[in-house]
Amino acid sequence: MNTSSKRGPRIVVALLASLLSCIALQSAAVAADAPVASTALEEVVVTANKRGEQSTQDTPAAISALSGDDLQKSGVVNFADYAGLIPSLSYTDLGPGDKKYVIRGVTSKGPATVGVYYDETVITAQNAGDGGGRNADIALFDLDRIEVLKGPQGTLYGASSMSGTIRYITKKPVLNKFEGYVETEVSATSSGGTNHNFNGAINVPLVNDRLALRAVGWYIKNDGYIDDVRIPAGPVNNANDDTTKGGRVTLRWQATDNLNIIATGTMQNLDAGGSSRYTPPGAQSFGDAGAGFPPVAGGDLINTDLALSPWQEKIKIAGITAELTAAGGVFTATANHFNRQIDYAFDSSPILFFFGVPIPGVTLQPQERRINSAEVRYASKFAGPVNFVAGGFVQDEKNDFRVEVIKTNAAGQPNGPFSPLDSDDALTNPNGNTFFGRYDNNKIKQYAGFGEATWNLTDKLTALAGVRYFHSKQDSVQDTTHPFGGFGTNIPVGPQSPPTRTDTKTTFKVNLSYKIDQNLLVYATASEGFRVGGTNSADLPFVAGDIPPGFGPDTLWNYEIGEKSEFLDGRLRVNVAAYEIRWSDIQVQSTDKTGAFLFTTNAGTGKVDGLEIEASALLAQGLVFDFGGSYTNSRLTSDPAPIPVSDPNFAKSGDRFPVVPLVQFSAALTYTVPVSADSSMNFRADVTHRGSTNTQFNTASRFNVPLQSYDLVNLRAGLDWRNWQFTVFIKNVLDRRAQVDAISSDQDPLARITSRPRTGGLAANYRF
Repeated sequence: MNTSSKRGPRIVVALLASLLSCIALQSAAVAADAPVASTALEEVVVTANKRGEQSTQDTPAAISALSGDDLQKSGVVNFADYAGLIPSLSYTDLGPGDKKYVIRGVTSKGPATVGVYYDETVITAQNAGDGGGRNADIALFDLDRIEVLKGPQGTLYGASSMSGTIRYITKKPVLNKFEGYVETEVSATSSGGTNHNFNGAINVPLVNDRLALRAVGWYIKNDGYIDDVRIPAGPVNNANDDTTKGGRVTLRWQATDNLNIIATGTMQNLDAGGSSRYTPPGAQSFGDAGAGFPPVAGGDLINTDLALSPWQEKIKIAGITAELTAAGGVFTATANHFNRQIDYAFDSSPILFFFGVPIPGVTLQPQERRINSAEVRYASKFAGPVNFVAGGFVQDEKNDFRVEVIKTNAAGQPNGPFSPLDSDDALTNPNGNTFFGRYDNNKIKQYAGFGEATWNLTDKLTALAGVRYFHSKQDSVQDTTHPFGGFGTNIPVGPQSPPTRTDTKTTFKVNLSYKIDQNLLVYATASEGFRVGGTNSADLPFVAGDIPPGFGPDTLWNYEIGEKSEFLDGRLRVNVAAYEIRWSDIQVQSTDKTGAFLFTTNAGTGKVDGLEIEASALLAQGLVFDFGGSYTNSRLTSDPAPIPVSDPNFAKSGDRFPVVPLVQFSAALTYTVPVSADSSMNFRADVTHRGSTNTQFNTASRFNVPLQSYDLVNLRAGLDWRNWQFTVFIKNVLDRRAQVDAISSDQDPLARITSRPRTGGLAANYRF
């Protein structure tokens, strides 16, 4: 155990003692004219049902919502900062920009199982090989709220929302108020260096009550904490540093009293210097002693790659939404564009050594994804007992993906450009540079019609029914641009195209809710989730005819009961949901007969039993306790027989889904105490717990990595004085090496991903 971890408990005790002392002193010194704190818990308003604003407590569904103020006060910058606060939300993590979101234990290879929206823009991940990994890590500044919808959202949000949907709702321009903020933050990371964060926003009315603009900008520089000790030219310390730069501009035009138009554009660049993986203590790296690269021992935050793994990406989001309010409801029309370019590199030396090639190499994976989407819907607001929302949706998506494997130099960087020519082949020509190359370009077109209707059967009993018809068409063009060993007489030349894949599906949802009184709502839901199929690689000459051209869709049904309640005049809130999910035709990963090449197929059935609890209590004036926890028992219920028994990760009935903890929870204690008429102090302590899990279905597999449970503790203390806010914070107080994720295979040796080590800092925010 490192020395910093040993100091952790003493630091926590000292900080808590200091916080309690400050609370006692400040409470005694409160001025007589200090503002009175709220006597009830605050509620967050959501728009998840697309029928207008509704309190989370009045919504008969499992929704977790975090307000923008809560995000700012908790120091949330990205997804990992808030994910532990949401029951049933987990994720796998291979570094910045490369996370897979999991809700209610529904995770497997294939397209994403969680839909993600940035306002009205679809930004759902689409890395089929990683089960919908590589979600965009957009910085979460100046948000109005985050909504996490749990359970299938197939009727209103479509096919990728088979287990849930995450919505990022940005703050919109205020038509009659000049306002904004600027914030700066500096911190230091144990085993790393100094971090910087600058962000700010400004709201400017251009034409009073008619036209306004809101602009947001951010710059985040995080020093690395992983040392790459094996680069031939010499170690690279803190190799996984990253820099994020971005901004958003939103224009709001209140054209008439009934017509509101909002146009927005967001841009962000992310530049990460190296891999966040490390070879843990007690493990040996890959190596080839005969080639001069013998295996080495791992260590704390030590990376043993022979090549650097930079990640560079550019994100562009643009959208326009118009809302026309009529006597009977609201018409909404929206058109949106999402563009994401990624230049990614990773060490290919283990794969080359595995195939007997004793030459270090790197794989470059440049890729671009473009999504154009549009939706038109009408939400009624009739005075009678029946109301509905209905609409149509269209999406056109293009994905261009390339693989280029080339030699590396002593600095762990590409030795030269990729070439398709045999004369540059690294195996047949001593001066050659290129090992392998291919591309895979995909087009997906989707159309859908959807609707949900509610009927107030009585003043307390409400019924809801929803339906969505979905149609998709996928085309893929693939080609090997440089075969392994160069072009030969048996190597297919030219683009290869699997058969066009077409999927159609109609999904349903029914819900009954009963409002026992103003403080107690109970509900029952049956909802269907759906995920499209996809195509496999059609141009691998090594395994011609051994890989199926594609895989089909999979579906699930979610059966859920829940309650939402408040007690003690709004000072105690308890929300509980229990559910059972039945999943069929699961998209799973298999291997060809050589065991070296992966593909996706459909096999087996699964089941998830779960329980979610969210509770908040106003313990005393200004003192709030929040708790969120979940139990998720996800496992296979039949053997996925099409998977070859030679597969070392062969799954069987009863195996639990990987990287899904059985139990996870979070708890937070927040205290706000007035100091004077224009100032107050606030204190926050929170802990998140994730239970143990595994990285493979088959825990007996030599490639399975058990992930131990972990607890992360954060502390914050702040002073609000007039327009200023000053904060001191420590994240990961105990400096835990949280076992967030891990990988292990013959071609990708054991490595772990952990959370950022203990980081402490100061922040200052000025509001105007």
